[in-house]
Amino acid sequence: MDVITMESEAYQRIMERLDQVHQELVRLQNPTKELSREWIDGYDVCHILNISRRTLTKYLSEGKLRYSKVDGKNYFKLKDVEAFLLEKYGRHMEERKMTKNGTK
Repeated sequence: MDVITMESEAYQRIMERLDQVHQELVRLQNPTKELSREWIDGYDVCHILNISRRTLTKYLSEGKLRYSKVDGKNYFKLKDVEAFLLEKYGRHMEERKMTKNGTK
């Protein structure tokens, strides 16, 4: 058996790269898990926003919420839903926090 010696810095770079390869392999084994954290369907949007399907349809027709249609079903980027929440309710949430903390 041969013994190989190397600088610790080179060893660290090799180990970091090996970790990156491992993480990519794990991610590729279950691509739907990554996707499910980024995209949600209309049912979940209604639940998160506490709105009806009709209200969601209204928001879509008014262009207030972005979506993609796949096989006849609407999907929404989670970050777009979060941005919509902040835009629509963000100011009110900040006012409630201030009132609750007695700073208003």
